[in-house]
Amino acid sequence: MPSDPAVEGASFPLGDAARRHLAAPSSADGSSGLSRETLVDRARDAVLALIDDEHLGAGDALPSAAVLGERFGVSKAVVREALSALAALGIVEISNGRAARVRPPDSSIVRFYLSRAIRDTPGDGFLVLMDLRAPLEVRAASLAADRLAADPAGREQLEELLARMGDALGDSEEYPRLDLELHALIAHLSGNLALQGVLDAVSGPLFRAMRELRVTREQRGLVGAEHDEHSAVVTAILAGDPAAAAAAMEAHMTAAAGFAVPR
Repeated sequence: MPSDPAVEGASFPLGDAARRHLAAPSSADGSSGLSRETLVDRARDAVLALIDDEHLGAGDALPSAAVLGERFGVSKAVVREALSALAALGIVEISNGRAARVRPPDSSIVRFYLSRAIRDTPGDGFLVLMDLRAPLEVRAASLAADRLAADPAGREQLEELLARMGDALGDSEEYPRLDLELHALIAHLSGNLALQGVLDAVSGPLFRAMRELRVTREQRGLVGAEHDEHSAVVTAILAGDPAAAAAAMEAHMTAAAGFAVPR
């Protein structure tokens, strides 16, 4: 079988993930001929894999385009195009005369993807959102309860926010905004950055859903039940009881999802 020009001549060790991107078949028929676009795409994916393989964090420098080109067996021009594509996505930053550096995580790409995925998935979009959100919210509540003893500032934030929500219960604009703020705070208190990032990425469609849900609650005379559910979640977190916090959040998620079921 002909060697793949994307890996031929590579003289630097590659991580397993990067090697898979560069050595994968280039087309459905298994041919090894690579277009420039395919080479750039593979080099881009290989750089992403290299960042993961080598555990590079925000601010860490990547090897030069020349080194990456030799490492991947492609030209410097191909590497530069791949890095430019990653810079456009906000994954790396490029400065004249300096090596590309990894940028801090940005949830905007995940936000865009998840918004599209929720919109394009067949069925009720609200239920699709809840299918994604509910298990993450339950886990966040459990983790927050487990960690809160070491975070007195977080305790004060929760208590203050719940009090503000009680005062705003009759405000159909303010309460949904504080509702979103509460869930974001619980995710933050969980200490799990990945979980927090995914929940933040769905905050747009989630806020729209919360406002629509408020209208439905008002139409059915059910305003107030959601605050009781929020109070139960916060009380369990403040008590440092992960199991109770998870159960309270699961009950809250189940009740919210129920509004999407035709009556």
